[in-house]
Amino acid sequence: MNTKYFLKVGLTVLLGVNIAAALTSCSGDDDVDTAISVITDKQTPENDLDRWLMKNYVEPYNIEMRYRWEDNEMQMDYILVPAKYENAIRMAKILKYICFDAFDEVTGSKQFIRNYFPKIIQLVGNPGWSPSADGSYILGQAEGGYKISLYYVNHLGDQYYDANWQSHDVITSREQLNANYFHTIIHEFAHVFHQKVPYSNAFTQITGTDYVGGMYSSVFSSNDDPRAYLMGFVTAYAACNADEDFAETFSTYICSTPEEFELILTTAGASGRQLLERKISMVRNYFRSNWGLDLDRVRDAVQKREANLEGQDFDDISI
Repeated sequence: MNTKYFLKVGLTVLLGVNIAAALTSCSGDDDVDTAISVITDKQTPENDLDRWLMKNYVEPYNIEMRYRWEDNEMQMDYILVPAKYENAIRMAKILKYICFDAFDEVTGSKQFIRNYFPKIIQLVGNPGWSPSADGSYILGQAEGGYKISLYYVNHLGDQYYDANWQSHDVITSREQLNANYFHTIIHEFAHVFHQKVPYSNAFTQITGTDYVGGMYSSVFSSNDDPRAYLMGFVTAYAACNADEDFAETFSTYICSTPEEFELILTTAGASGRQLLERKISMVRNYFRSNWGLDLDRVRDAVQKREANLEGQDFDDISI
């Protein structure tokens, strides 16, 4: 419980007791109806989405998706709005279809996701706008491998709300889904693994002298700046440090079609391509050796589902 809130409640109760005592001393005990409690238990009624999440997230995976607004779950460093109910439904279904179902198919059971995927998913309606006037924002956050916050949910499909964004900027394509959600989700998932079993230091040494830390955003013009490819990084953010490089390599490979990833390798030139191929080979071997996970099969399963998005109904939560 928030300490300030606790003290405030405690003070209110004490004041209430003193006032009640004063009133009792004036009016007598017969005026107090002790059968009526002044404490109310407010519970939000269960709805169709709650029941669907229980059946499709909690029971099979022990994962909780939070879509209601809770102040203590939000990052107060950013300007945020709640996720709309309709968009929360779409995010819940799309995440299960593209991510959970793909890993289930490759691993042969739901246990892999149950064991390793972060246990709390918090949905936020808009991009996390910075209070400063620089126009910057974030699309997601992760906390210690146990919680992922997904922003920008209210731009999913034709339901949106954000005064800072234009109405035509709604997310419908696989490219937009990857850029705004799944690249972040798979990236954060990668951190869970290397935090449990470290990758080889040989990965760090491939481009060890070229990591630029937090300066990556000023070194490169965008996350897909071709100069990052030339240096052996799949994205500009990968140049931050080795851990982010590892997670970005994993996520970019899975969220790209073979043709899209080949374009990155081609743009990287001969030297950049060699560095990138060494990295993806090491990431592939790491997951196969330590987790029994075939990276190419995961990519194929994810891309198969992304190619079939138009054939799915992401608004139906009937059980």
